[in-house]
Amino acid sequence: MWRHKIILPVLALLLININSFAWNANSRNKALLAPEIYSFLKDDYNGERQNWDVSSSSSGAMYFANTLGLLKYDGEDWSLYKTSNTLRAVYCSNDTIYVGGNGLMGYFLEKELNRGFQPLTEIENDIWKIFRLNELIVFQSFDKIYHVNSDGLVGIERFKHGNTTFTYPIGEKIVYQISYGKLMALTPNGNERVICDTPEMSKLLVKYITQLSADTILIGTLENGLFTLSNNKLTPFNTPINDFIKTNKLNKVIRIDKDNYAFATMNGGVIIGDLSGQITYVLNRSNGLSNNRVHAIYKQQDRFLWIATNNGISLIDLKNPVLFFNNQFIELGSFYDIVMLNNKYYAGTNLGLYEITPLKNQSSVFDIELIKGSEGQIWNLDVIDNTLWVGHNNGTYLLEGSQLKQLSKAAGGYTMLQSRFNPDIVYQTSYFGVAVYKKTNKQWQLHYSITDIDELTRDAVELSDGSLIITGAANTLFQIWPDNEKRKYTFKNLSLLPQMRNTTWVRAFDINGQVLITSNDTSFYYAADETTHPCPSAFDKASYISEVIDDHIFIRKNKHLILYNLKTDTIVPLAYNLNNIEDDLIFKYERITQSANEQIMLCLSDRIAYTKLNKLKNAQINSVTPLITRIQCTNDRTGKEGTFRADEAIPYKYNTLQFTFTAFSYGLKSSYEYILEGYNNSWQSRQDNHAIFQNLREGTYTFKVRERDGSLINSLTFTIAPPPFRSKLAYAAYAVLIIILSIVLRYTFNQIHKKKAYSRLQKERKRLNDLRMLSSQQQLGEEVKQLQEEVTSKSDKLANLLIQNNKKKEIIDKINGELKHIRENHRFVDGRQIDRLSKMIKVNFDEKKDWLVFEAAFSEAHTNFFKKLRIKHPNLTDLDLKLCAYLKVNLSSKELAPILKITTRSVDLKKYRLKKKLNLSKEQSLKQYIMDFDD
Repeated sequence: MWRHKIILPVLALLLININSFAWNANSRNKALLAPEIYSFLKDDYNGERQNWDVSSSSSGAMYFANTLGLLKYDGEDWSLYKTSNTLRAVYCSNDTIYVGGNGLMGYFLEKELNRGFQPLTEIENDIWKIFRLNELIVFQSFDKIYHVNSDGLVGIERFKHGNTTFTYPIGEKIVYQISYGKLMALTPNGNERVICDTPEMSKLLVKYITQLSADTILIGTLENGLFTLSNNKLTPFNTPINDFIKTNKLNKVIRIDKDNYAFATMNGGVIIGDLSGQITYVLNRSNGLSNNRVHAIYKQQDRFLWIATNNGISLIDLKNPVLFFNNQFIELGSFYDIVMLNNKYYAGTNLGLYEITPLKNQSSVFDIELIKGSEGQIWNLDVIDNTLWVGHNNGTYLLEGSQLKQLSKAAGGYTMLQSRFNPDIVYQTSYFGVAVYKKTNKQWQLHYSITDIDELTRDAVELSDGSLIITGAANTLFQIWPDNEKRKYTFKNLSLLPQMRNTTWVRAFDINGQVLITSNDTSFYYAADETTHPCPSAFDKASYISEVIDDHIFIRKNKHLILYNLKTDTIVPLAYNLNNIEDDLIFKYERITQSANEQIMLCLSDRIAYTKLNKLKNAQINSVTPLITRIQCTNDRTGKEGTFRADEAIPYKYNTLQFTFTAFSYGLKSSYEYILEGYNNSWQSRQDNHAIFQNLREGTYTFKVRERDGSLINSLTFTIAPPPFRSKLAYAAYAVLIIILSIVLRYTFNQIHKKKAYSRLQKERKRLNDLRMLSSQQQLGEEVKQLQEEVTSKSDKLANLLIQNNKKKEIIDKINGELKHIRENHRFVDGRQIDRLSKMIKVNFDEKKDWLVFEAAFSEAHTNFFKKLRIKHPNLTDLDLKLCAYLKVNLSSKELAPILKITTRSVDLKKYRLKKKLNLSKEQSLKQYIMDFDD
């Protein structure tokens, strides 16, 4: 939320004739004193521009009938609750907010605003006003009224004689005017009667009716002003206020107090005054009102005046002890000084010197006129010898009559100091050094200049010995001993004092005859004997201290403005926070001064603030207990928001809480303090209206909030439920689980014990079995070894058998060769005997038979070798199997060659082909593969 703080005070362009008070664009510049105006526009409250009505609930919150729906404002936050059509009227009763508008008649519940609009009945016309009459809530349209009793039953009363604008509750009756006709009184569920039916009444359109006395009614009309009605006779008012109302068309009226009324108009804003015509304030766009067309006006808490307009909402504090003076229709500039002389005010701004004259019989209305020839920057004004001295950017001037007369060319005069020891001497700081003026023959003239201080000078204070303390533009500080008769002087640079070693700026002030030196890091009293003395801590680092006003001074430091009582050496507590205007003081050129009638004037950047010391000190603000307006429970991990219920514990997963609160400090800067008991032990300060606590543990907490340093505290106790694993149910489950676990553990322990015993038994059995197995394995190993040795022996025998058979074959072949040779070469050998010997050899030496014998012996040594080999390698031939058998018995190529009757190379070729058939890689050994096969 951003608040438009329209602080240009209530100053209007008014032309006041003897019997008139009307706006005139060609009139002289006029101005009014008025409270500060705060305005809120559509970007602030996120609604539409038009606001038609306003009311306040018992909680202190404000409600507005906006074009888009119901607006709520609690002094901190705006909320909009949209409706299907435009709202025209709103009325708060306890915690019920009754609303009406275009085809709408119903209510909102303040504690359940998010439920939205709740209709009371269906209507086709528009509701323009809602009010209470005894126990009835009355909704008024132009042609009828609806009244709702405490049971929610709706009654209807139709205006029999025509339409009306607005109705008004007076006593037990509802009084209204038939538009441009007679004045009527209606009793709900009763009769209708005529109050006034005169030709004069038929010419008027009534906009306001109230009872002044038993036999007198006050009537306000749209274009004809105010009248009293007594004994059926209309009597018009003849006052400036009435002329203002006639000119600007009356719309709404409320009574401010016993004597004063606020009159809201269609074209000219609001005027506040009494029926005698005395004007208190005029509020319109020229002094900060959001719009001149006013739809509704409402007084809240006997203090705040709310104004609903055609373009936004405005607010003034009727009991604000500080008023403001300015005029937005002309550029007055920034105010640097103001003084009073001969019942007139003179204000010096960066645009020139203005004469401000209060109008006769109008203490809050002033003429403003620029003194010709004064255009430019005014730095300082002072009244010396009943003459206005003007420190101007172009020189130093005296005001004679209405004309400025140049006294010297000393420019930039910031301080003018009349000597206490010689009133005919005036010292002036300036852009360059110090000017000394002397009155001779009743005429002031420049006496001489102190030029050894070749820089801009600012403050000038006179010590008890007549010497001067002068400050420079930044951190320079001098003491000067002037000899005005001889036009000579001596001076000392006090910037070299030990206390001044680290200063970046320095100021000097006169506090009841004592010279106070303040800087960014030190503050002390300085005496004529060049000694320093401690000063109150309130003066530390003060960048500005005002003149003494009835034993009080204003102190500005650290962006704060305080009122200090010199007699009691204490800060004066104020209901009105001076920081509301502190930021508008012109830095380094602050001016707070007292004029006649105890008036205190504060020169600000674009206005003048006006107050009185007693009014400021005695102002009261009715403090209220801060209201907690919202509590958010959030899951930090998911961002999901839970629902807060005061009578229920908050689930642990929503253990981040944010509190939103307000003290309904409309128009004032609010600051708060809060504490969460059970979480921290000290009050925490807060400038905004939020407090957040993250990841709270389970437990009971009490949140307390108050205005800063206030005594009214709102507290709320709530409980964070434990997480599921720390809930009562969880602890019960844990207890059951522990019992079950103990039983399980005991059972498990017993089982483990049994298992260990059984394991030991099994291990013993296994050990005995292993011993038996080891013995068996050793025996089996020996048997295997024996079998392996037998296989090896058999393989060796087979190999030897093959070799021996091969050798026998070679011998037999040689014998056959020899027999053949004998037969062929010996003539006397019997051939039949040779043939018989050859046949005998052939019969007894059969290669197939030898292979079968070898195969039988081989199969006995290597069971199923051939079968397994054929299964794994079905593409092997019988010759391949023979070769595999020969390789199995570890025959080399050289040994295989004679057996196969081929060369060694051919054996290698056969082995290569066999390797291919077995799908062996290059790296694999054929012989090793066959040797390992079936092992």
